[in-house]
Amino acid sequence: MNSWDMVFLYLGALLLLSGILLASLIILIIKAVKKLPKKAAAITSVISAVVLVAEAVFIATHSTYIRYNDAFVLGSSITEVEKFYGAFDTGSYRQGNSGEVGYYIYTDNGPIMPDHLDHYYYICYDENGIVHKVYDGSQRGG
Repeated sequence: MNSWDMVFLYLGALLLLSGILLASLIILIIKAVKKLPKKAAAITSVISAVVLVAEAVFIATHSTYIRYNDAFVLGSSITEVEKFYGAFDTGSYRQGNSGEVGYYIYTDNGPIMPDHLDHYYYICYDENGIVHKVYDGSQRGG
């Protein structure tokens, strides 16, 4: 799944949930004007709002790539990250040295101007092994 797929996935989910929320709010307004029971529309509105907030939190915490939680990774020790997500696909942790490691995320073979390079979720850590930066980048030497 490349970055464009993620953008379309996020936007589609956001539009779908916003539409459901808007429709349920319109139903609530119509029922209020006609003085009809509005329990189902209220429940739908609340559920839609909760799911919309959950999606916003997910997007905020997984902004670099969908599989990796940036909020968890940033500030954690590199050993905690490796224990949680598994062995690194590129680079290795050397205690006492700063460095960069990465997890493979996708190869860009998209229909519009693909670079055909492997892309990685890179994690930069300091001398103490604390992660201070994450980013999505292509393989070195490409």
